[in-house]
Amino acid sequence: MAKKKRLLLNNGLLEVTELWGGRVVMGEIRYGSAKKTEIKTSIRNNGYRYGILESSLDMLEAGHKGQIPIAKAELDEDPGKPWFHFEDALNDSNFNTWIEQGSFDSIDFTYPVKKDERLMSLSQRPYRFLRFPNGEQEFISDLADRDISIYAGENTFVNEQGSAVHSLIDGHAHRSIYGTVAVYPLRKVKNIGKMHGRVEFENTLEVEQDVRSGSRISIPSNLIVHGVIRSSYVYVAGNITAEFGLENMQKLEHSRIYSGQSILTNSIKHYPVWAGMFIMVRQSIDHSTVQAINSIVAPVVNGSEIRVGTKLYSRNIENRSQIYLGPDYVVDPNLKNIKNFHRQHEKKLFDAFMRLDEKQLEVEFTKKKALSHLAKLNKLSKSSISSDVLLSRFFVNIEEDLQKFRREIDKCQETLLVFQEELRQLNFYESHTRTNKKPEIIVVGKITPGCTIHAPHQTLRIRETMEHVSISLNQASGTLDISPLS
Repeated sequence: MAKKKRLLLNNGLLEVTELWGGRVVMGEIRYGSAKKTEIKTSIRNNGYRYGILESSLDMLEAGHKGQIPIAKAELDEDPGKPWFHFEDALNDSNFNTWIEQGSFDSIDFTYPVKKDERLMSLSQRPYRFLRFPNGEQEFISDLADRDISIYAGENTFVNEQGSAVHSLIDGHAHRSIYGTVAVYPLRKVKNIGKMHGRVEFENTLEVEQDVRSGSRISIPSNLIVHGVIRSSYVYVAGNITAEFGLENMQKLEHSRIYSGQSILTNSIKHYPVWAGMFIMVRQSIDHSTVQAINSIVAPVVNGSEIRVGTKLYSRNIENRSQIYLGPDYVVDPNLKNIKNFHRQHEKKLFDAFMRLDEKQLEVEFTKKKALSHLAKLNKLSKSSISSDVLLSRFFVNIEEDLQKFRREIDKCQETLLVFQEELRQLNFYESHTRTNKKPEIIVVGKITPGCTIHAPHQTLRIRETMEHVSISLNQASGTLDISPLS
């Protein structure tokens, strides 16, 4: 039986109907009108978040009368559940234990590993499923034969059993938010400054003193700084440890910090910072813009903008700080480019399949002409030099067409492998950034007046001091729930 919902809009009524057990969602503006953004927000607020048909929303905005499909179930793949053996210092399973202990001594984001050491294995194999518009999944098939080598990055290898990724060298390990693990050898320097130019070592980099103002660092692994990172541009695919802090006191425009994984530091001052996992600060975040896909821990948040996907732990939030809570507010700045490349490869793949069809038709056409000529000769029971030449020409043409066909197959295969790898990475990113964890702000001290908490569908302005509170995001409604800490 069809399931119907009536959604009130500012200037109209949208009726949605679920068909085939929720696999297809139909929509109709019963009266009034609405902008595409309002329609999209309304259906998302009512749980339809996947397979949305943008072109149908355009039609409803333009005044289309009658029902049209606005969302449908899509075939998708779960990338599997990896277990990263080199990240036991801090992970989701022991994070709360660490918070209760309140000590940074046990945290280390450098991850040194030995040659042949196991880096990653899959605790759950990937599988293919049908994702309904409301997020429910219908299992389609197990992908147990999927090659685990898609997770193996630089200087790693897959064991003979195909069950785990191991390190090829002694070095430092990291993983990306797209699932790949990699290992790089360690390189030590005394300090880094503007005079060194753009630093692009293919190593884990350990700096004994400071990264001085005006530096530019871009490395594919971890960065370990025993001093301060000052007013610099730092792009690190792995983890960052800066023992004495991140300081952009000069407020240089180009200065920013990007870490593909986690950051451990003493303090963050006047710095834009982005991390793909955790940000752990011993003292305070001052007048900075700080974003983390997973969680942030900072005893004091002072006059800063914080965007956090999962949890923010703090003692005091003060001086008109702005907190944006939930995964919608934290997106990898590289994600747009990655998706653009993926769409380009999807188009290339489509074009390659079209060319394959053309080449196959050419081969079939030449083959039919040759067979037709042979049939005529057989009926006439005679042959001639001209017929032999013609048949030879047919044979040569078929050989050339087959060679072209094989080359197109090779090109198609190359593009398909890239497309599948990108799809696996995007699925991994989606599954690990859109978890079922409840986004939450835990304040063991106080939030002062003037601070603001932002949720997708609510803005909470603090007018009186709040002490010892938990502020959590209700992801279904996009609003905030406030409760006292026990």
